[in-house]
Amino acid sequence: NWQREVERFAPQLSTHLHHGPAREQDKRAFTAQAEQVALVITSYALARKDAALLSSLDWHRVVLDEAQNIKNPKAAQTKAVYKLQAPHRLALTGTPVENRLGDLWSLFEFLQPGYLGTRARFRKTFELPVQRDKDPAQTQTLKQLVQPFILRRVKTDKAIISDLPDKLEAPQYCQLSREQGALYETLVRDVEQQLEQAEGAERSGLMLSTLMKLKQICNHPAQFLHDGSPFTPERSHKLQRLQEMLEETMSEGDSVLVFTQF
Repeated sequence: NWQREVERFAPQLSTHLHHGPAREQDKRAFTAQAEQVALVITSYALARKDAALLSSLDWHRVVLDEAQNIKNPKAAQTKAVYKLQAPHRLALTGTPVENRLGDLWSLFEFLQPGYLGTRARFRKTFELPVQRDKDPAQTQTLKQLVQPFILRRVKTDKAIISDLPDKLEAPQYCQLSREQGALYETLVRDVEQQLEQAEGAERSGLMLSTLMKLKQICNHPAQFLHDGSPFTPERSHKLQRLQEMLEETMSEGDSVLVFTQF
């Protein structure tokens, strides 16, 4: 994909794809290959497998796409990426902090090694105060430290995307069909009886599984029953409304993207 993007937007840049079983493994031959092109493209998996080969070169610039792939500093692939030698480093990601603030430390350890201190010191100074204690002072300090290194683009910035229309949200409320209502009420009554006898982890597990079943009933009885019965709009007002919305939108010649949990 990156090779196609370069051909489209920067055709003057020559590229080499370091990928597949036929990729060059000899250091001297690989060096000669790399020196003939402007851009070598590879994957995180190969950055780990071919770590000795890739780290043997002095690169001018290393660019990480989907840089959250190095969020775990203990992972072999992260350690391999850290070893790449280059005076210029870029990390591209839409989720610099995916699960915990430590993800940000791992990115900066690649971008500017040592800038945020050791992993243990960062955890004590920033991760725990900011993430656990919501400390405003440490939050502001960390923001001031990292901000000069971050170039952020948001969809609301008209200077970036001038023709992007505003997002409009239109919630649609649907009543349960008679069949859905009966299934919902029966399940709730059944679970109430089970909860009286359940304790601890069993009780929590029962609640979670029940929430999932209730969601399925609200979608369509067939999703909950798993009996091979017809998946028709008549049995679910939600599916019925979705079908109407699709017909309305497609009759206008618009495209539709539907996200569903099941």
